[in-house]
Amino acid sequence: MNQNIQPQGRGITLNSLLDEQRSLNMRMLLALQLRDQAAQEELRASLEDVAARIEALLSGGLPRPEGQG
Repeated sequence: MNQNIQPQGRGITLNSLLDEQRSLNMRMLLALQLRDQAAQEELRASLEDVAARIEALLSGGLPRPEGQG
């Protein structure tokens, strides 16, 4: 359910990862309100993935967009 919409050949930006994290958090809130355990587990895994990608970007582990850094 990971929806990475990145142009081909471009790096991942912190803003795009934070937007993805906010979107997943909103979906998690809805899943909690609806008591949808399956959706919560899937979203938890996606949130952990995004958090790891943010950490990797901040520690220099992911490519930066062209023209930056």
